[in-house]
Amino acid sequence: MSKTFLPSWIHDKGLRALYLWLPIVILSSSYQGFDGMIMNGLQILPSWQSQFNYPQGPVLGLLNSIQTVGAMLALPLITPVVDKFGRRISIFFGASWTIVGAILQASSHHLAQFAISRFLIGFGLAFTVVGAPLLLAELALPKHRGAIISYFPTSWYIGAIIAAWVTYGTHKIDNAWSWRIPSLLQAAPALLQLLLIWFVPESPRWLISKGRGKQARDILVKHHANGDERNSFVELEYREIKESIESDASVKEKTGWLDLVRTAGNRRRLIIVFFAGLFIEISGNGLVQYYLHAVLVSIGITDTTTQVTINGCLSIYNFVLATIASLFVEKVGRRKLFIASTAGMFVAFILWTTFAALFTTRGGSGYATGVLVSIFLSNGAYDIGWTPLWAYPAETLSYDIRARGVTLQTGVMHAFGFFGTFVNPIGLQNAGWKYYIAYIVYTFLELLVVWYFFVETKGFTLEEIAVIFDTDGLTWKERRNMKPSAGSLEALAASDGRDSGAKDVTEVSTKRVSDENI
Repeated sequence: MSKTFLPSWIHDKGLRALYLWLPIVILSSSYQGFDGMIMNGLQILPSWQSQFNYPQGPVLGLLNSIQTVGAMLALPLITPVVDKFGRRISIFFGASWTIVGAILQASSHHLAQFAISRFLIGFGLAFTVVGAPLLLAELALPKHRGAIISYFPTSWYIGAIIAAWVTYGTHKIDNAWSWRIPSLLQAAPALLQLLLIWFVPESPRWLISKGRGKQARDILVKHHANGDERNSFVELEYREIKESIESDASVKEKTGWLDLVRTAGNRRRLIIVFFAGLFIEISGNGLVQYYLHAVLVSIGITDTTTQVTINGCLSIYNFVLATIASLFVEKVGRRKLFIASTAGMFVAFILWTTFAALFTTRGGSGYATGVLVSIFLSNGAYDIGWTPLWAYPAETLSYDIRARGVTLQTGVMHAFGFFGTFVNPIGLQNAGWKYYIAYIVYTFLELLVVWYFFVETKGFTLEEIAVIFDTDGLTWKERRNMKPSAGSLEALAASDGRDSGAKDVTEVSTKRVSDENI
């Protein structure tokens, strides 16, 4: 096959040996997607509805949101595991609990057992979805970091597609196995991860923080320099990471949660961490992720086969758009994708609300089709920004607070996810189409926050991003328009300087762009 049709790293022995194992890490997102979509599919199945006495309103909300309760209770334990025992151990531990929860869910006969299984799955997933993006970001070559961490949330839809079409395949089984088979399959990717995670290297940054610099350097030499011990790029990369981590350690012997707000730079990071967690979880995507059945029934689409087909097609559509968007993360930049994504959701919800109101007051299949098209538009808009950029906050955080910051982001997501999954069925049941108006207002406010606070990290290494947040005396306008100098380590990597024998890289500098470049 011509090299034109292959990514450049496939011809690089060191990167190939690294990147072909990274899908094992990315599996964490896939089985989270399977779990997220499975509840949508199960609600469509008559056998599941009959088994649990047709849950609706608060009971249905509890079954969907109890997973987030498990994840929230795991939060205090995640950072100690990730920082003390490593990123891989966190993934291994979380996958173990997911397997237990999946088996318990598949064998459920009562509502209480099903709820407990969902709780355990959420508890396990919390460890994997924190450890996995950290490991990806800290292993990737700088010029590939944006694309690689964008594949993590995008692969959510791989699990969602499998879940949607598995339920399509089992929906004609006229007994409990129609929902027990999909439930049990949740354990398969977690089991695969459990067995293979040890073939993925540990984070060099974590190894350095534990005084294991030689192991860290060996990983960088093997995968970022094809085994060349004297490669200048790896020397510079290793030195930058080591100096950054040692500098943090020299300021304080112990880190704690208060470090998230202790400095002005960290408080700026915290703004992005909080709002990213909030917007990832509550941007209207939960309406379709958990309550597509109720939404479709509200516009007269009640046939089970039609519903599971729409569910399956929507998952494929989401995956395709999110994958395409992932390819443009490093070309377009994070900030532009966030703005386009949020603006698109705002417009889609205006259309969704309008068509839903017209269907309710006038009826007609044309308005129902309008709602369906709006659902696809809303999901498509979410896919081009919020899906591939799920791990964006991890980029903005310095090493000493990265695990805590991502844990906090996950906590925010689960807290508001619980709120959304619990409140959405009540709002849909009591307010009907008028409930969508709240999302019009919400996505508009979301757009304002994204435009003002979200900065561009394209072109910076993880260590160099600190200059955006820690430089004093700048306005948010200046911070969101900062760019790395041509002499940064990231720029060297992007120009294949890691293979050129370059001897020096100037210290990163920034420039303030003019008002026209906002």
